[in-house]
Amino acid sequence: MPANLPRIYHKKESQLRFAQSPEEKISIVKEMLAVMPKHKGTDHLRAELNTKIAKLKKEIRKKPKIYRHDIYTVAKDGIGQVVLMGSPNSGKSTILSKLTNAKPIIAPYPYTTKRPDVGMIEYENVKIQLVDTPPLYENFHPPWLFSLGRSSDLLICVIDGLKNVKDELEQLLERLEEGNMFLQSRDFYKDEEFMRKFGFILVTRPEGNSLSELRKQYGERLDIIEFSLNMDFNLLKKKIFETLGVIRIYTKPPGKEVEYSEPVVLDKGSTVLDAAYEIHKDFAERMKYTRLWRGEIHSRQVGSDQVLEEGDIVEFHSR
Repeated sequence: MPANLPRIYHKKESQLRFAQSPEEKISIVKEMLAVMPKHKGTDHLRAELNTKIAKLKKEIRKKPKIYRHDIYTVAKDGIGQVVLMGSPNSGKSTILSKLTNAKPIIAPYPYTTKRPDVGMIEYENVKIQLVDTPPLYENFHPPWLFSLGRSSDLLICVIDGLKNVKDELEQLLERLEEGNMFLQSRDFYKDEEFMRKFGFILVTRPEGNSLSELRKQYGERLDIIEFSLNMDFNLLKKKIFETLGVIRIYTKPPGKEVEYSEPVVLDKGSTVLDAAYEIHKDFAERMKYTRLWRGEIHSRQVGSDQVLEEGDIVEFHSR
């Protein structure tokens, strides 16, 4: 019997390749188990993952007992988690305050952010979690901060335009690579040594032609955007939503109206089966057939491997 694993499982499997600490690996493996369907085709894989957790726990127990370090995690909320990273006093907290209702401490001196600050971006009928983080600098790039970046759905790197923007960006990208991350705004060739993280660069207070110089050097790989207090923040929210690489679909219970208030949000390229798993994995296993409405096209019955598009309406029928 085939395993028939959902798309989200393979996404977590990819994250596991680049996880560094046993604690981070255990968290990811547990998420893989949570989305894995329960049937004979997954019994062997489930046993392998449980064995992996046991080995990782044994590895943790072997660690020296007398040590202390701060560890911060942020539970995901909304349709995606977007993490801000940047150097000291680059303006990350200001960005958080302008895009969300969060009230972070903002001061004209560096290191005011000591731990993650969280806010929610409201964009049309969805909410996106935005996380501000302590600044990355030469003597501060803790494992938990890299772990937060790797597990995020999108990275936004913030550069202070009053500094040497080329040096600032190069140093920031190097630090991300120390955490096994390679930032890009579009498909860009890179060895599999690093986890490919999608995102873009925000430059605050740019001077002269610094933006154009950065775009000349990195434009093939990265979108570089000026952040201004006078900008249209709705356009920036739209940019964040589009860079997340997701689509919204809507469900229609049989015999009832379409539910537009709470869309099901999926990665681009997701199928009907992925949508069913997003609702509930048991629901996916009971799925009999599905009807699809797309644009002006009348409903039609589709298979579980039908790729969905933004705005599709689906009606699931269960056994």
